Amino acid sequence: MLVKLFKLYYKNLKPDDLNVKGFEKREFAYMPFNKQTMIRHLGFSNPKQLKQLLEEEVPLHVYYSSAYYENPSAPEMDEKTWLAADLVFDIDADHIQTPCKEQHDHWKCLDCGEGGKGMAPDKCSRCGSKKIESESWVCDCCLEAARSEVLKLIEDFLTSDLGFSIKEMEIVFSGHRGFHVHVESSTAMTLDVDARRELADYVRGLGISTNFHGLMKVSGILVGPSLSDIGWRGRLARGFYDFLSKAEEADLLALRMSKSWVKYFMSNKEKILSGLLQNPPYWAWLRISPSGLEKIASKAIENVACRIDERVTIDIKRLMRMPGSLHGKTGLIAVRIPYTKLDSFDPFKEAAFFKKDTITLKVRHMPEIKLGGLLIGPYKDEVVKLPAEIATYLLAKGVADVYKGM
Repeated sequence: MLVKLFKLYYKNLKPDDLNVKGFEKREFAYMPFNKQTMIRHLGFSNPKQLKQLLEEEVPLHVYYSSAYYENPSAPEMDEKTWLAADLVFDIDADHIQTPCKEQHDHWKCLDCGEGGKGMAPDKCSRCGSKKIESESWVCDCCLEAARSEVLKLIEDFLTSDLGFSIKEMEIVFSGHRGFHVHVESSTAMTLDVDARRELADYVRGLGISTNFHGLMKVSGILVGPSLSDIGWRGRLARGFYDFLSKAEEADLLALRMSKSWVKYFMSNKEKILSGLLQNPPYWAWLRISPSGLEKIASKAIENVACRIDERVTIDIKRLMRMPGSLHGKTGLIAVRIPYTKLDSFDPFKEAAFFKKDTITLKVRHMPEIKLGGLLIGPYKDEVVKLPAEIATYLLAKGVADVYKGM
């Protein structure tokens, strides 16, 4: 049934919905249903030709290159002649630790059988094996966390610090767990790999020195930046304030702060926070050791940095999810989102094509999750009638089949 739904979508798709900047200079690719292979090195003169291919082939996934080439359909990369590439930032809920993951995700080590709930670790906590099998779900909470990161990326970094204009950006919901931000500025498109790595590190807060940003002891007295300072100086100060304002005794002890300092801080928390809010700020009341300062700084930076997939930003020849196409793991559309509508964007309403009817499914398994504002599940070998957009998601995920009755 999934193939029929995808075919219906591509049949009714307008060619203009597939148009992207520099269309004829992009490489295109797709993955067919039920095949672990990618058909790539495709080039088209216009979106109408691509729409015709999608309607005929009905692919599971569709991609286009972040790069612009002289000869995008050349079969070898060296023959394409690279011209430029969008500066792309990928934000995926998979990389964000959200409380909901403890409810709907789980993992298992294929070597020793150890397992648990939540995000899968890089290696097994018992035997150290990296052979980890996991099952993850996307829910409203996951997508909200990813959207918050996109807003942070655009407002705190791309426009404020780096000076890019909103008009130079295209924001795309991937159709699954996250968002892509393409910066199409002429100054960004010709950046090499090293320059893009520097930008990725800056956004992720790597290599941030407290001393360099003004947080240090002068004549034995702690001084630091103001919350209103620009760039990483202000961001570091705000990160400190946000963390300390919410910190409980257990949070500080988890950072291995000394018990005596934790006791002092909890007794003087209001005075310390008040000092940080002053102009100029008064940091001396913090009375913290150099090692303790670095521990909290690390946590502050982690909280205010942006969680991007740096591999996507660095790669100047990346294949990205094609706007206007369907995501094979959800049945949702990879849709462009105007910046003004990002804050209210609801994927299961605005990226769903099949949303007029209900579909009866036999669901093999599904945890309780919230999708499109609806609380769905838990199900275990149950026959249920669901909104078409939710049913399509379960079909694409492979955890359900269309119920045909007895």
